[in-house]
Order: sequence, then structure tokens, then C-alpha cells
Amino acid sequence: MADVLTVVFNVESEAYQAFSELKAFKQDSHTQIAQIALVKNENGKITIKDSVDFDDTSHEYATIGGIVGGLIGILSGPIGVIIGYGIGSLAGAASGSMTDATDNSLIEEVTTKLLDGDVAVIALVHEEDESILNHVFAPYKTNIMRWDAVALAREVELAGQVQDELFDKVQEDMNERRVNHLKEQGNDIAEAIKAKFRRLRGKE
Repeated sequence: MADVLTVVFNVESEAYQAFSELKAFKQDSHTQIAQIALVKNENGKITIKDSVDFDDTSHEYATIGGIVGGLIGILSGPIGVIIGYGIGSLAGAASGSMTDATDNSLIEEVTTKLLDGDVAVIALVHEEDESILNHVFAPYKTNIMRWDAVALAREVELAGQVQDELFDKVQEDMNERRVNHLKEQGNDIAEAIKAKFRRLRGKE
């Protein structure tokens, strides 16, 4: 089954160690890793610290696309920020060591757990036995979350559409307010000019 695996680490150095282990992981027909990214929440913005796309023959790992790249883009965009602020107060309740994210959406789940200063590994994997990759993370204090890759891709696409619609709405609202402000400002200027000439006439 194709999953997106998100693992939030309590200790930053352990996240880097686990990322290195995943890069060196010996893949087989039962467990395959397509993409991995090491990300950090820095002042509310999700930034990529390192990434690998094993299907990218160019080896240009600085930028990562596909499902993992799309997810990171949404998490670091306005949708992720809005959701993070909206339900961030729930983060204290989300302290389990292992979570099967079936009730909340991925974006909600990650934004409540990947808090400021936290580091996580996000991976697109095919796994027939979850315990294989769980074993990689077993030595570390982590919060492990999994989502079906197809369902996640749909959620990322939907979130992207909502984000675009929000951007268009904000632009439309700003333009409308700008026009109204200029009209009001123009009326005020016109009235000030009229008042000036009225005062001049009063001096005649």
C-alpha cells in the first residue's frame, strides 16, 4: 500500500539521523521509499532542510515535487497557517506516540503536531508491513502518522484549489477597498478645496 509517512521528532539531531538511515535504507519489493523530505517549522513556516527523490535521475534534491512537495507547499502556505492558528490549541491533547490519522485531515493533523521549532521526516512509501519502517524510528522519541497516498493527493489538490480561491478573493477585496478608499479620499480632497475657496470668498 502507498502511504505518506510523517514522523515528528522530539530531538532535532535524531531527525537528521533517521533521515540519513532512510536514505541508506535497503529497498526491496515489500518496502520502497520514493521520496523523503526533512522539514522544520521555523517561526510558523515549514522549510525543507534536505530531501531526496529516488525516482529523480537529475539528482536535483533541493526541490522536491509530487505528493510530498505538494504537501509541504500547502503546509507552508496560507491554508496551513490558517488551520494551524485555528486548531493549534488542540496540540496539547495530541501527545500520543503513535497516531492513525483517520478522523482529522492530514493538514489538520500535521499542523497540530509540527509546532514551532519541531522537525519532521515526510516520506512517500510503499509498505506491506508497517513494522519495517517503524523499526527505523524505534530508537527515537517520535510521533508517527500515516495517510493513504491517493487520499492525501486529493486533499492536497483540494487545499490548493481553496488556497487559490482565497488568494483571488483577497485580491478582489483589496482592489475593491482600494477603489473605495480612493473615492473617499477624492471626495475629501474636493471638499477641502471647496472649503478653501469658501473661506477666501468670505474674506472679500
